Amino acid sequence: MKRQIIHVEPLTSLLAKYKAPTSTVVRHGNTLYLTGAPPFDKNGEIIKGPGTIKAQTEAVLEQIKLMLETAGSSLENVLKCNIYCTSVDLFTDVNEVYRRYFPKDYPARIFISVPAWNGGFDIEIDCIAAVDD
Repeated sequence: MKRQIIHVEPLTSLLAKYKAPTSTVVRHGNTLYLTGAPPFDKNGEIIKGPGTIKAQTEAVLEQIKLMLETAGSSLENVLKCNIYCTSVDLFTDVNEVYRRYFPKDYPARIFISVPAWNGGFDIEIDCIAAVDD
């Protein structure tokens, strides 16, 4: 079975602008693998700076929602999320936003504290999801 690369605009173009060697979504069978991406605002700029973690988290989760819908799936089919964040001190704020997108029957998840990224943002989330044929 061959993998399928799914382009999701504007994310594919934004990631290319930053020369990120990644595919936005890869489908293999009935499984979707979604890339992590910086928290882009509606103008394609990265949301960054102190006190912006809730806005960053919402932007990232909206991007995930867009990727899933473009690939024929939805948030209800997310199997696992990997959350990468620059500080465990942001855990509570991230969870506040996360619960709005995943209010019940949570996907499996891990929260990983990472060093700062080049770009000044604080969060990235990648995930694995199912897709129905």
